[in-house]
Amino acid sequence: MVIETGEETSRSTSRFRAALRNYGPWVAAVFIFVWISQSVSFAEAWAAARQADLLTFGAAVGAAVIWWFMLDSRAYAYLFTNLNTPVSWAEARSLRALTYLVTPINWNLGTAAIVLHLRQSKGISAVESTSSVLVYSVIDGLIMGGLFAGSMRFVPDSPQLAGAAKWVLAFVGSQVALMLVVRSRIGKARWLEKLRSFPILQSWRRIRFRTIGVLLAIRSAYFSGFVLLYWWGARSFGVDVPFAYAAATMPIIQGSAALPITPGGLGTQQAVMLQFYAPFGPESAILAFGVAFPVAIILGRILIGSLYIRDLAEFRRVRAEAESSAALAES
Repeated sequence: MVIETGEETSRSTSRFRAALRNYGPWVAAVFIFVWISQSVSFAEAWAAARQADLLTFGAAVGAAVIWWFMLDSRAYAYLFTNLNTPVSWAEARSLRALTYLVTPINWNLGTAAIVLHLRQSKGISAVESTSSVLVYSVIDGLIMGGLFAGSMRFVPDSPQLAGAAKWVLAFVGSQVALMLVVRSRIGKARWLEKLRSFPILQSWRRIRFRTIGVLLAIRSAYFSGFVLLYWWGARSFGVDVPFAYAAATMPIIQGSAALPITPGGLGTQQAVMLQFYAPFGPESAILAFGVAFPVAIILGRILIGSLYIRDLAEFRRVRAEAESSAALAES
C-alpha cells in the first residue's frame, strides 16, 4: 500500500491542473463538434466547402486580416501612449504581429504577452497596463453592444436575437454604469469610494474624453471589417444572410469565439452560427463557412506574425537589458 505524502499530492494536483489547462479546451472542442455532428453531416459540409467561392472568400479574408492588423496595432499604440508610455505604431505592429502566433491557442495569451512586454521593456506595472487593456475591452463591448442594438431595428422578428437582446443590453448598461461611477464624483458612499480607488480602474479615472472618442472611432472601423466579412463570406458559401442580420449577430458570434472554453473558439463559434444562420441557408454550408472562417483568419494572422519573427530577438534583447538594469538598481 503506497501512501502519498502532502508534497506528492500537491505535485499530482499541479500536474492534473496543468493537463486540464493544456488539453481541456481541445477536449471541449471535440465534444462540441461531436454534438454538432449529430445534426449536421461533416461529409456534406466538406462537399459544401468544395462548391463555395473560395477564391472570393480567401481574398476577403486576406484584406480583412490586414485591415484588422493595421487598426488593432494603431489602437494599441494610441492607447498605451496616452495612458502609460510612448509606444510607436511600428513597435505596436511588431508586438501585435508576434502575439498572433499565440492567440490561436487563446486570445487572452496575446493580451498577456503585451502586458508582459510593457512591464519588462518599459517598466509599466502589470496592474497599470492591465487597467489600460480593460479600458480597451470595455470600449469594444460598448461598440459591439451598440452595433447589436442599432442593427436590431432593421432585423425581422427573430426569437434567437430577442432572447440574446436582454443579455447584450444588460452587459452594455453595466459597462456604461461602471464607467460613469468611476469617472464621476457623485455619491460619497464608502463602497463607491472604495470602487473608484481600485488600481485596476486607474486608467478610467485619468483617461480623457478625446482619447475615448479616438479609440471608439478606430475600433468601430475595426469591427466593421467583421460585419462585412461575415456577410460577404457567408454569401461565398451560399448562405444569404441579410447585412443588418450579420451586423446584429456578429457581436454574439465573436463573443462566443472569445470564450475561454475551446482553442480559438473552435466549436463554440460554429454552434452559434448554426443557431443564428439556419433560416438563410443549408446547415452543411453554414458549418462549412463556420469552420473555414476562423481557420482562414488564424492562418492569415500566423502569416503576418511570421513576417515579424525577426523582431523576436530584439524584444528579448530589450527585455534582458531592462531586467539587467533593474537588477543593478536593486544591488
